[in-house]
Amino acid sequence: MKTGSPSHIRPATRGDLPEILDLLIACDVATIGVPDTDAGDIEGDWNLAGFDLARDTWLAEGPRGVTGYAYAGDQRHTGRLESDAWTHPEHDEPGLLDRLLALAERRGRELAAERGHAAATLDIFCISLDHHKREVLLRRGYNVRRTIYRMAVDLAAAPPVHAPPDGIEIRPFHEEQAAVMRDTMNEAFADHFRRSREPFDAWRKRLLEHPAFDRDLWAIAWDGDEPAGGLMCFDHGDLAYVQGLGVRERWRRRGLGLALLSWVLERLAARGQLRVELGVDAEDERQPLRLYERAGMHVTFTYELYGKDLNGG
Repeated sequence: MKTGSPSHIRPATRGDLPEILDLLIACDVATIGVPDTDAGDIEGDWNLAGFDLARDTWLAEGPRGVTGYAYAGDQRHTGRLESDAWTHPEHDEPGLLDRLLALAERRGRELAAERGHAAATLDIFCISLDHHKREVLLRRGYNVRRTIYRMAVDLAAAPPVHAPPDGIEIRPFHEEQAAVMRDTMNEAFADHFRRSREPFDAWRKRLLEHPAFDRDLWAIAWDGDEPAGGLMCFDHGDLAYVQGLGVRERWRRRGLGLALLSWVLERLAARGQLRVELGVDAEDERQPLRLYERAGMHVTFTYELYGKDLNGG
């Protein structure tokens, strides 16, 4: 639909959650054909340490309701800021996405200055099929940093079982092991393009206080008393998402990653979950795509990570 006047933009409130969720689902369906967002995804951003709903979100409204939404934040407290913006696929308002992105970029620069980040970037993910958003990002000076595969597996049939290597035991996670899990995952992804320098308190709040956190779907692989790898998974109801799966260097190429994935797929199947998804770096030299394919997963769509240097003014 077209409107004659520009949308009014204001900060979002928690009472706007249902309308924002409807907007994001409409965008999902328009690009990939199915919903890919739930309320926990939005609340997870809002509940992060230091996130200010009044300053870090923007809601666009027109005569017929919500037309757009955006947020920006220093989620990992490292200077690598994150943002995203959506406009309703049935709302044809030229320039609305630009307006939302401009607000996010301005807030990103404020956050960088407030927190002393000498070098700050703003990262935004974009589904490859969203051609309009890609064009706007490129025009605003964003560059493609990485391509990500979204992968899925259907658990209608029992998933194959892959045992851990000899001497390795996979055990369920306990909250008092949070520092062990964080350090294990940091080491496992030390050479990753988005390696984390996130402070522990922010890491713990972002993950252990996520609305979908369930310690029964987290695990640490132990070689004696030494952690060899870890897995973190969230069950969102309609699907489960593997948030992180990492193996430390000394224990790689022995099948431990596949065993960790098998461990959580077996648990999810037992509770009746039918669909599990995760994201895979298409350019990872370790070629994890092959591991996930061995577990029965397949690529459903791709998206790109776009980045923009915020220090250029």
